[in-house]
Amino acid sequence: MRAVICPRVPIEPTQLVYSTAHPTPQPKTGHVLIRIKGFGLNRSELYTRQGLSPGLVFPRILGIECVGVVQDAGGGAWKEGDIVAAVMGGMGRQFDGGYAEYTLIPHAHVSPAIKLPENVGWDTFAAIPETFMTAWGTLHSSLKLKSTDTLFIHGGTSSVGLACASLAKSSLFNVSTVLSTTRTAHKVPSVQASGVDHVIIDSGSVSAEVKKLTGGLGAAKAVELVGPPALEDTCAALAPDGVVAIIGSLSGVWRAEFDPMSALAPSKYLTMFSSNSINLSTAPLQQIVDAVGTGEIKLSVDRVFNIADAGQAHAYMEANSAAGKVVCLVD
Repeated sequence: MRAVICPRVPIEPTQLVYSTAHPTPQPKTGHVLIRIKGFGLNRSELYTRQGLSPGLVFPRILGIECVGVVQDAGGGAWKEGDIVAAVMGGMGRQFDGGYAEYTLIPHAHVSPAIKLPENVGWDTFAAIPETFMTAWGTLHSSLKLKSTDTLFIHGGTSSVGLACASLAKSSLFNVSTVLSTTRTAHKVPSVQASGVDHVIIDSGSVSAEVKKLTGGLGAAKAVELVGPPALEDTCAALAPDGVVAIIGSLSGVWRAEFDPMSALAPSKYLTMFSSNSINLSTAPLQQIVDAVGTGEIKLSVDRVFNIADAGQAHAYMEANSAAGKVVCLVD
């Protein structure tokens, strides 16, 4: 089968190995064999290639998500030909993941059969699973977002940041006011297209502008995607009883000085969300796919590559060129 193999770490994007003769995984009880049609790229896969994911064994096929067609259900409730998504559960880390023509995924990490609207192709569907399940889990579970909340997204041009904005403005949450950031002015239209009400140019400190745009109160809820170096500033942008969920580190810095007694005063809250906790059997994936099909949820696919060009896709994402999701198709 075709596959993109990470032979060792750390390596450059061009050192990912594209093969047309990699062994195809065989059906296995308790696992779904999926013929992959497409997969989205994620920052975690860049970090793995850069040697920042400890405890992995190489060579490894990367990829923490994919979409495709069931070839063998491994004793599960699916049938051959069902359209499904797979997310996390060790994909691309503990076992070979989505950068391939076929993958073998434990039942718990494969979605129920999905019906794709006529206007949702594989490139669009491939951009949804990890990004929108992470966004939905953050807003629903970690932030417990209400329609009356003001939401601030720090790192708004990332695929998850754009998804958080679009979901927040959709009928799933009906939030009236969403603020979001970008570091570059030319990406402002991409952020606005996701439904954001106020776009802030991030010059290193944004809390004063968030306070100004919220009448001095601050945001009720915040999503932190820039990471630890920006966390204190995001806390300063919160209302007195506000909540911030840290779910990524676009900065690439995972640890920084943080004074919780000062940053969280007088009664602010810090939480996080991990996509490892996503339950695909109960998550509203079909509802989100349908909303993308009707245009209610705005989906930002920045660029589509072929699987053979996955190294180029990595380089493109690593250069921070994307405003939205980067996707690879297998066909």
